[in-house]
Amino acid sequence: MSNMTLPKTQNCILELKNSWLTIWLNRPEKRNALSEDLIEEIKRTLKSIKDNRSIRGIIFRGKGGVFCAGADLNDLKKIANSGNESRDLALKMSKKVGELFELIIKTPQITVSVVEGAAMAGAFGIACTTDFLISMSNAKYALTETKIGLTPAQIAPYVLNRFGFRQGRKLLLMGTVFDGDKGYQMGMVDYLAENDEELNKHIMTIKENVEKCSPNAIAITKEVLFSNYNINVTKAAEYFSDCVIHEEGREGFSSFFEKRKPGWMND
Repeated sequence: MSNMTLPKTQNCILELKNSWLTIWLNRPEKRNALSEDLIEEIKRTLKSIKDNRSIRGIIFRGKGGVFCAGADLNDLKKIANSGNESRDLALKMSKKVGELFELIIKTPQITVSVVEGAAMAGAFGIACTTDFLISMSNAKYALTETKIGLTPAQIAPYVLNRFGFRQGRKLLLMGTVFDGDKGYQMGMVDYLAENDEELNKHIMTIKENVEKCSPNAIAITKEVLFSNYNINVTKAAEYFSDCVIHEEGREGFSSFFEKRKPGWMND
């Protein structure tokens, strides 16, 4: 394992230690937003280690005390200002995000999200795709898409899987904001921490438990769990891009960037 070569990355830091790979999202000045380059680096990393059973688990964390703020605003602005090309750009972006989620959930190794600060929109999706979620009690979560005229179509299957239909439906439709405490009460969060000491203790607990299990058995069991999982990245991307070019999607983008209420809200 010491001779293993990981991909070169600029937007995330890859830390391989004691059979565990931590993928640090490293765009703190952008609150670790999911830029196209960052998404591609994570995908490339997951593909490179897929068949390496010496790596027992993968941890996703964010530098600067924030997990991830969701989509990169520059990418959203580019879509909003692209006129007739908006749908194609939205389709492309959504597919890439959907492919990332699918890669994470099908990764043979154990995956863990460690959420501090916030996990919004697409980052909410990452938190739901990993096998386990460790969260600070004051971390903020939200699926904000419907509030700006969009649909969280790529995230929906993973939210429903983690929450169940009744609670997942509420979050997907209403864009509710909640904290780690509430997430733990709803069953989204597996391990809740009040401070860094508790956070690190939970990480160690997962590692110790995973290391007692056969790497091959974990990989096969994960394949069994998700072999019939209903994922349609292309269709979800079409739903998303259709919302982008709809008049309410355009209004949602405008209101978001202008920091005002969208037209469908009553004064």
